[in-house]
Amino acid sequence: VPSVPLIRANTTLEQDKATVLRCWLAMGGKEDDLRRGYFDTPMSPNVYLRQKKMRAEPSDDVSEWFGVTVEGERVTALEWMAHKLWWGGEGLPGIIPAEIGALS
Repeated sequence: VPSVPLIRANTTLEQDKATVLRCWLAMGGKEDDLRRGYFDTPMSPNVYLRQKKMRAEPSDDVSEWFGVTVEGERVTALEWMAHKLWWGGEGLPGIIPAEIGALS
């Protein structure tokens, strides 16, 4: 029986940031879209009422990244389903990597 590596939970925001970027890229997203895109309002049950915006320059602050919510120095939510509504209607084509389990 092959062994499955355990995924250690992240303990810092910097670890969360790296995990978010690796997962986004693994799922076929473009780094520039993640670091420049944002919603004009916070998370909402109705994403159709929100507008996606693009910053002039990419942000290094993970709390400003597209679809990422940070609370208490940790990533607490990813709202990437709405990605397909604004970037060509295709969504992220890749498979959600197991590494996403490192986010708490």
